[in-house]
Amino acid sequence: MLETIRLLASSHGRSRASAASLRSLQERRLRALVAHVRDHVPLHRRKLDAVGVEAGDPRTLEDVARIPTMSKAMLRQTPPAELVVQGAPLDRLDVVFTSGSTGAPLRIYRGQREIDAHRAAGLRILRELGFQWTDRTLEICMEFGPTFAVQRLGVAPKRWVSILDSPAEQLRALLEYRPQVLCASASTLHDLARAALHAGAKPAPLRLVFSDAEPLVPATRALVTRALGTAPIDLYGLVELSDFAWECERRDGLHVSADTHLVEILGDDGLPVPPGVSGRIVCTDLIARTMPMLRYETGDRGALVVDPCPCGRTFPRLVGLTGRSADVVLLPDGRRLHWPWFHETFARLESLDRYQVIQEGRDRLRVRVATAPGRHADVAGRIRQAMATVAPADLHVECEAWDGLHDPREKFRPVVSLLREDG
Repeated sequence: MLETIRLLASSHGRSRASAASLRSLQERRLRALVAHVRDHVPLHRRKLDAVGVEAGDPRTLEDVARIPTMSKAMLRQTPPAELVVQGAPLDRLDVVFTSGSTGAPLRIYRGQREIDAHRAAGLRILRELGFQWTDRTLEICMEFGPTFAVQRLGVAPKRWVSILDSPAEQLRALLEYRPQVLCASASTLHDLARAALHAGAKPAPLRLVFSDAEPLVPATRALVTRALGTAPIDLYGLVELSDFAWECERRDGLHVSADTHLVEILGDDGLPVPPGVSGRIVCTDLIARTMPMLRYETGDRGALVVDPCPCGRTFPRLVGLTGRSADVVLLPDGRRLHWPWFHETFARLESLDRYQVIQEGRDRLRVRVATAPGRHADVAGRIRQAMATVAPADLHVECEAWDGLHDPREKFRPVVSLLREDG
């Protein structure tokens, strides 16, 4: 926690630093990262050697284009020991799973440095937007985080609520806890807002409402604002990289935390595109060292705007962000399962290579599963067991063997609902 506080303090004021000082900091951190992976991470050493990137490179941000990008497929196909810093004990590292936007959740290994940095990234965004250390926070999520001693003393107190709870139960927690800050995915906020309006509930004033994990569409933004009295703030990040882009008070794009993350926008030919032109979002975590993310292909698309924002911050902004989408499964009893439940549950099935959940009817769910040879029956059984813990008995779950292939021209969605629902 002390390191988290140090990292947070060191970032103070950087969002309004000059473009020249930010560029200088990025170049220093990029050179340090490349030197680190060359000396200590087998996969990256091979990539650098293959293209002739020598010690001391890159000298400028433009030179980073010489380094091959890092795809999700590359992460899946490379043994963990070649992805992490040499000598790191894999069994003692923190492991988190990606959301499975490609249908195949990835294991991401983190050391204490990354854990502290990710916490600092989240706190930094909160502080940028007015969070006070006495504010109570309510977070609706799948996995609950730790509670620190300082929180028990009243510093940044926090309560967690499960995404498996009904919107009515989540609303009850919101009304009882009376937080100043609320954090949840966009679809969870949407359901919570509808529950509040249906019940005629008036939650205590919220100063900050954060939406993450999914696109915050205008209809959801308007609904949440009407029901909760506070316009939500959109966050963008990945498990692999932490939250690294966020809306400011102007709600005109998402500021990239440029002192900790280097974002590039590439065309389909792999070359950089001009500011304001949409392309593939490629991101480098300038801080991570345990499992470095160097020119990581996020799978999302957007444009980067470098003009100063009217808010006074000089960080570049992501605009026109696309690519993040996930449907909701509607259960026969009226409850909903949002995509984080499938992500957290299926990611723990060791023999599951890839999945896709397709809701064909209110009482019919088809799960396409690609497994290791001879493991389909076992994985299918465990999926049905997991579904039985949250779904009513009249939901029919069919597990279909699958080769894991899909149309590469379309963005793959791990959870797809074929139902239509008003509101």
